[in-house]
Parts: sequence; C-alpha cells; structure tokens
Amino acid sequence: MDARIKLQVTRQREAVLDHEYSLIEEARKSLGERSCRLVDIGCGSFGLLGRNGNRLSELQARSVGIDLDVSSLARNPNVAHRVCASCYALPLASNSVDIIVCRWVFEHLEHPEDAVREFSRVLTTGGLLYIKTPNLWNYGMMLSRATPTAVHNFLRTTTGLRENTPTFYRANTKRRLAELAAKTAFVIRRLDSLSNSYMYYSFNKELFFTMQTLSRLAGKVTDRVQQILFCVMEKV
Repeated sequence: MDARIKLQVTRQREAVLDHEYSLIEEARKSLGERSCRLVDIGCGSFGLLGRNGNRLSELQARSVGIDLDVSSLARNPNVAHRVCASCYALPLASNSVDIIVCRWVFEHLEHPEDAVREFSRVLTTGGLLYIKTPNLWNYGMMLSRATPTAVHNFLRTTTGLRENTPTFYRANTKRRLAELAAKTAFVIRRLDSLSNSYMYYSFNKELFFTMQTLSRLAGKVTDRVQQILFCVMEKV
C-alpha cells in the first residue's frame, strides 16, 4: 500500500473510532452515575471496547459480547462475558441492559424490526441502542447490493478472507431507521453520517485520491450519500 494512502487510511479509521467513542461516552453520561451494563451485539473477536486506550474502560467489567461465531467470540479479550446467541433471542433478563452496541450488524438482519423489539425488551427505560451501519444511498453500497453474494465470497476467499455474511439492507437509510424507532418504542437521539467509501480503493493510489476528492465534493452538497450511518436510539 502506498505510504500516503496508508497514513490517510489510518487517520480515517482513527477519526471514525473517535466519533463512535464520543457517541458512547455521551450516551453513558446521559445515564447518570449508575453502574452500566453494555452488550456488544455481533462483537466478533474484538468489538468496540478496548480499542482506544482507557476510553470506556469503566464499561468493560459488566460487558457482554454476543455473537454466533463461537471461535471469534472466544478470542475477544475486551468483554467480561461471552455468549453465543442470536440477536433475535437474547439470553438476557428483561430491563437488564443499559447500552446495546450494534456495529456492522443491521445490514445483515433479515428482520430488523424483530431484532429491535428484542433489544427493547432487554434495555432499561432510558437505555440506549447504538447502531453503526452502511448507508444504502451511498454509491458503493448500491453497487455492493447489486452484486451477488457469491461474487463477494469469491473475491474475499481469493484474498484470504472468510466468506461474507448475507446482507439484506432493510434498515439502512436515515428514513428507515427513523421509521424503525417509531415502531418499536424508541426515539432517535443522534443520527448522522460520515464519508468513508473511498477507503475501498486503497489498493490503487489514483483511484483512492480521485474517489476521496469526489466524496468530499459530494459531502458539501448533501449528506445523503455518505457511507456510514451512526444512530443512537433511546428506549422510552
């Protein structure tokens, strides 16, 4: 990878992670002084916690990681408890969770409304659901959606990556997330977006900087096409 691109990619990833941590810190502050339980849905081998120094470290002691991939879950060092389970049927008591984190999960949900209703069940009143997911209006996501999963899997396996989980994109616009919140006894506290799709072109210097420039120009006109959606919902 070109040295300039590597630097840009590193800085962008750090900026995205910093934004995520700021959202969770804001959510944590809104819950007051009580001890909080955070559940990371689809946490895999790393998840959100433990990735930015000591930030959010106070949430690790009671944290729970949920994933269907047992081997990835077992390797996760950043959650206190690891549970292999579906997001549609969480093995958690009702009203027992303060913050739920869902990063790169919603695009894979065939029935997002059912999942959000299950999140509502386990969250306390005033509890918060954080969602990070691709924006379907982004040109890169439109292309991805139009490409068969088999093609994605072929490209991933030829480069040494595991096969991709099927995607449905049924809750991947700002409007759809707002509708989902209204149907499931949530209110949206934050809903913003960030340009990131040019990162896909890091394999080619000319493409990378061309797409980065186009992405920045598009962002000055509208935020509808920015690649990542960040949403914080509160259970009411």
